[in-house]
Amino acid sequence: MRVKISAVAYLNAAPFIYGLQHSPFIESVELSLDVPAVGAQKLLSGQADIALTPVAAIPQSSDFKIVTDYCIGAASEVASVAVFAREPLEQLHTIYLDAHSRTSVVLVQLLASEHWRISPRFKMLERYEDTEKVEGGVGYLLIGDKTFAARRRFTCIYDLAQAWIAYTGKPFVFAAWVAKKEVPAATVAALNEALQLGVGHIDEVCGEAQARYPDVDVAAYLTNNISYPLDGAKREGMELFVEKLKRYLGER
Repeated sequence: MRVKISAVAYLNAAPFIYGLQHSPFIESVELSLDVPAVGAQKLLSGQADIALTPVAAIPQSSDFKIVTDYCIGAASEVASVAVFAREPLEQLHTIYLDAHSRTSVVLVQLLASEHWRISPRFKMLERYEDTEKVEGGVGYLLIGDKTFAARRRFTCIYDLAQAWIAYTGKPFVFAAWVAKKEVPAATVAALNEALQLGVGHIDEVCGEAQARYPDVDVAAYLTNNISYPLDGAKREGMELFVEKLKRYLGER
């Protein structure tokens, strides 16, 4: 029986997809490409055995465990998770939230409360097309590939990874590879090797992806903005976020 793996259908996960597709492990995999929130739901519902999961979703089940040495992280500006607006933060009365990532939705609310010290209303963004409306005092939390075009349309951009690092001094992990506890160790090891293969061939990944993203400097994004190793510093940042997340949700 094939192992069901949910990965992310964004440019930031391209090295992972490359590694899986160029590894013998792919013969044992049923791979789906989803937005992060869907991957987490598939893991919860049993539709996936392993998923690249938003960190905020990991505490949802005691059956989850973080596996592999890799993640979607940032040690500086991440570029593809930000609040986009036409006025400064302090002038925003509403921030619309991209529902594709639970982690970013919670992170922006934490930063608003504890770092930026602002109190906007938060509403879920129903349609990306709504960001084209010219409306004063409104910001939009956007994640993933849609942010590349948004950067050309908005004058004020507030990068969430940069804000977290300024606030805590620690890097941020947006998503990690999570498996159900019953997934065999050999399967996890094979996945880790596949991810290592992809991250180790970043030049080839960038070469393949550039044609699909003609308006993006793919090499700069994948090498300068996204940081893949799940090292000690990122684990510390992730633990701090989960701690703050539990406290923040408990206070609401």
